Amino acid sequence: MNKKALKNDLLSLGLNEHESLVYLELAALGAVTSGPLIKKTGLHRNVVYTSLEHLIEKKYVLESKIKGKKQFVIADPNILKQEFIQKSEVAKDVATKISELGVHPVQEITVYEGNEAYLELLTELIRQVPRGGTSYILGTGGEEFMELTMRHLWKRYHKVIRGQGITIRMISYESHRQMLQKDLSGEEDLYDIRYLPDNIENPSGVRIYPEAGVMVNMIFSTPNQPVTAIRIKNNDLVLGQLNLFENLWLMGEI
Repeated sequence: MNKKALKNDLLSLGLNEHESLVYLELAALGAVTSGPLIKKTGLHRNVVYTSLEHLIEKKYVLESKIKGKKQFVIADPNILKQEFIQKSEVAKDVATKISELGVHPVQEITVYEGNEAYLELLTELIRQVPRGGTSYILGTGGEEFMELTMRHLWKRYHKVIRGQGITIRMISYESHRQMLQKDLSGEEDLYDIRYLPDNIENPSGVRIYPEAGVMVNMIFSTPNQPVTAIRIKNNDLVLGQLNLFENLWLMGEI
């Protein structure tokens, strides 16, 4: 028995330092009076008695009298699991009722910089898309972004996409058509692409992951600036961007 690891687990479940130690030593000793437990833990007798009282209140320890002497033994350890299953159900119920009061989650904004951080972000979000689902890309970088960033990540990125079995709907620009057709050779089945006129090209792009409630604003890499991705978790903003995507999609050409 790895007592140190178990003690840390008990601490995470809400027992204090002394209660955790008393509980573990009692588990090892079996049914005993307080004497052997005091000796085994090395704690002051008053600390052991107080810890036992708390553990008995929590129903983690049982107390009985044999020939006038108190004996202690741990209860069925599964009581720990049952207690936290019940607490989990209560927490879910409370969360639902709080949501009904109109409380909205705080918007989360996280910035990722550099190729590897960008890949880690993308793969994390792709895995949140249900199998057979869709992710959306509004705006693509040109040759410089492809050369400095995406071609370095290409195989690993598409391996995750293919493994998740998702489709990417992408809106790009006419000037990027030939470049994308070349780069996407062998991966065409993963994409559904439409192209907009170059006069509305944007120097940044947006990735939309509706199931995760996340959008990513991409600032494309240059020789002087690594790719920067701003991850925003905000359901209303995501729905707005998805609506924009669908309207631009109707304007695009295959």
